[in-house]
Amino acid sequence: MKLDTNQQMTVLASATGLILIAFYFLAMYLGADTADWLPNVIACIGGFELYMFGQSQWEAFKKKRANDRGGPRG
Repeated sequence: MKLDTNQQMTVLASATGLILIAFYFLAMYLGADTADWLPNVIACIGGFELYMFGQSQWEAFKKKRANDRGGPRG
C-alpha cells in the first residue's frame, strides 16, 4: 500500500503515541518516577490523531455522497 505524506505522518504520530503510552504504563508498573507532562503529551497526540481520523472519514463520506448524487463535491 502506498501512502501519501499526510498518511505517513499520521502513521508516525500514531506509532509515537503508542510507544509513549507503553513507556508511561511500563514506568508506572515498575514504580519509576514519570514526568508530569507525559500524560498531557500522550493526550495531545491521541486527540490530534482522533481528530485527523474523523476528518478523513468525514471527507470520504462527503465525497461519496456527492458522487452518488452526481453533483459537485461539498
